[in-house]
Amino acid sequence: MHGGYLGFINHYCAPCLTPLGRKKIADLERRVNLGEITEARFYRLLRQVFGLHLTESQMRRQIVRKMRADRALLRLLPRLHPAKVALFTNSIGHMAIDVLHSRRIPSRKLFDRVFVSSSIHFAKPDRAAYRYVLKKLRVKPREALMVDDRIENIRGARKAGMQGVIYRNATQLRKALKKYKLV
Repeated sequence: MHGGYLGFINHYCAPCLTPLGRKKIADLERRVNLGEITEARFYRLLRQVFGLHLTESQMRRQIVRKMRADRALLRLLPRLHPAKVALFTNSIGHMAIDVLHSRRIPSRKLFDRVFVSSSIHFAKPDRAAYRYVLKKLRVKPREALMVDDRIENIRGARKAGMQGVIYRNATQLRKALKKYKLV
């Protein structure tokens, strides 16, 4: 999924994106991703800290409405089996799962496991987060490949001993996966 949260922040919080504002947003994101604060509290704090004039439900609707699934990627995922395929998402509460369900994306068919940061209390790019996921999947770091659209998450995976591929689009990913003999 892409386009929802970052677009929301860039649109509604653009004047707040000073160095101090970015630091505050990053702190709130981290806390909600780790499940330290609820999704509702996250939105309330966004309103208070940045003076947003939207209710919590309006913010959530704006983010969810703009999220888009990469259909080409969804077609590629089933071709990766028998490799273990897991979804590890930093999520504002359970928003990621809600979006998967609302878009009718068959996560149980596409992924062997789904890891939501706010439920497991680990978030990317922390090395401990990747170790947790690898342990649950019973996979050694050198046997794992992390695919993510954020370079900082790939760097974190590499620090944990994993290989990493930055995701740009499904065509680029398919080419990269050939190197690993996954397609």
